[in-house]
Amino acid sequence: MSTDERSINWYNEHADDYTAHVRNPDDSIYHSLYEKPAMYGLLPDLEGRTVISLGCGSGEDSNYLQTHGAVKSVGIDISEKLIDIAKTSYPDCEFQVGDMEHLNLPDNSFDFAYSSLAIHYIEDWRQVFKEAYRILRPNSYFLFSCNHPVYSAMDIVTNDNNNKKAELSRTRNKNINSVTIVGDYMTHKPLRDVSPLAVTTWHKPIGEIAAEASEAGFLIADIKEPIPLSKMQELSPRDYGTLVKIPNFVIFKLLKP
Repeated sequence: MSTDERSINWYNEHADDYTAHVRNPDDSIYHSLYEKPAMYGLLPDLEGRTVISLGCGSGEDSNYLQTHGAVKSVGIDISEKLIDIAKTSYPDCEFQVGDMEHLNLPDNSFDFAYSSLAIHYIEDWRQVFKEAYRILRPNSYFLFSCNHPVYSAMDIVTNDNNNKKAELSRTRNKNINSVTIVGDYMTHKPLRDVSPLAVTTWHKPIGEIAAEASEAGFLIADIKEPIPLSKMQELSPRDYGTLVKIPNFVIFKLLKP
């Protein structure tokens, strides 16, 4: 298990607050007006399908998949508290406490796998791809979202009471033939406490993500960098103005041929 204990503990300790946040669309605008519309727009036909959500949290996506045609919707999450909430909230779905790197599920048992903003809590994504590939039937998709590496490559250079500045930049001094780099796109590295959550996520470049998915046997069917819905401009012009210029998340749609 490569999800660190501090991340698991944070979600267990804040399960109720986290659930209230994601279930309030006006509070969780990065979900409701940015990531979720893009993810749901890439869903295949779910009618009569068996589906699984990896890192399902409090179960909202599992319920969405079930109410949009899935005959069986299973959710897996490493947080016991979030799974307890999911079981109580969505009894028509099945939920299990589990590690997405080691799924206690049969080979070729699902028609679709889904994971929303969860894989980046894992240090080694290769095992997740292998497990998703193993449990999927041929000609099935694995759709997942994660932090965009352009966003997670930036370094905080100013963080005071008035300003918080993040950069991914190169400054070249021609006089002394030197280069100053801020940020790091290419290195696979942990990121701690880069959001209000006291958790650890992992940065890796898009090329590394694609290579590891391909190594597991997947074909890349689509890569999407979401654009926020126009409603976000009304609720938070600052966030809307940022996201139409600098992506926060990226979505991969992988095919098991």
